[in-house]
Amino acid sequence: MEETSDIQLTEVFSGEQWQAKMIQNILVDNQIPAFIKNELMGQIEPWAVTAGGYHPVAVSVSGQNYDAAVKLIEEFNNSATLTEEE
Repeated sequence: MEETSDIQLTEVFSGEQWQAKMIQNILVDNQIPAFIKNELMGQIEPWAVTAGGYHPVAVSVSGQNYDAAVKLIEEFNNSATLTEEE
């Protein structure tokens, strides 16, 4: 039987709506189901979701996928950006 912590959703990212969508796409492309919290309200009224509207949208995964998701997000955040010459 699975432990309760493995099936509970755990937040792995919070930020703007477009950032959360990118993170969700990366996770889903790597077979990690990811869910966005406050996707619409974070865009319409971010100050109603969080204090001052700071990081209104969150991405969550199940507890069993937490480590893999954090690793992918760190790889994405540390990746080099492409320039027009590349």
